[in-house]
Amino acid sequence: MQTRRRKTTAVHARGAPRRRVASLAQRPAIRIPVERILAERRWIAALVNAGGVPPRDREDVLQAVIVAAWMAVEEGRYRPDASADPRRALLGWLHSIVWRTVGHHRNRAWVRREIPVADPWSVQPEPPRESELVVEARERLLAVRLALSRLTRADQEMLALCAVGHGVRAIARTLGMPSSTAVRQIGRARRKLWILLRR
Repeated sequence: MQTRRRKTTAVHARGAPRRRVASLAQRPAIRIPVERILAERRWIAALVNAGGVPPRDREDVLQAVIVAAWMAVEEGRYRPDASADPRRALLGWLHSIVWRTVGHHRNRAWVRREIPVADPWSVQPEPPRESELVVEARERLLAVRLALSRLTRADQEMLALCAVGHGVRAIARTLGMPSSTAVRQIGRARRKLWILLRR
């Protein structure tokens, strides 16, 4: 198998000598007013939007970028290349801050696992709590059982037959009493139960 030889004498771009650029540590720190960062707010917002940040979080991430940039300037970490255009150097530096901030935001657990809802206080925790209506119904049922346990055995039987749908005549026949007596005793048992439930 033959190997191909290059016939051109042109120097590849990788082999060409590069212009030496001062390392970041050798450049002097420059303090810029915060207004210069705020002037690029719309540009930063566009980058945050392009980074895939959900609309509800964009304003928060934008503020985080501006604060991070301002803190970096205050700590002397803004060291642009003196030969570069000042605005272009600032935008390149801000781009790196936006990229890191957006990346950190998207990788946070609460962002990855959050389920947005209109009213966060209405969300049921796991295991789900019973609704207030269920709790109230359970308390009422407990109160009825407690009140029934305080009635006499005869009153309990009378109210149990009423609860399952028997009429006055059927109750009178079952208990072996006249209908008028059954009506009086049913009324008396209901009043007792009502008084016990009112306590």
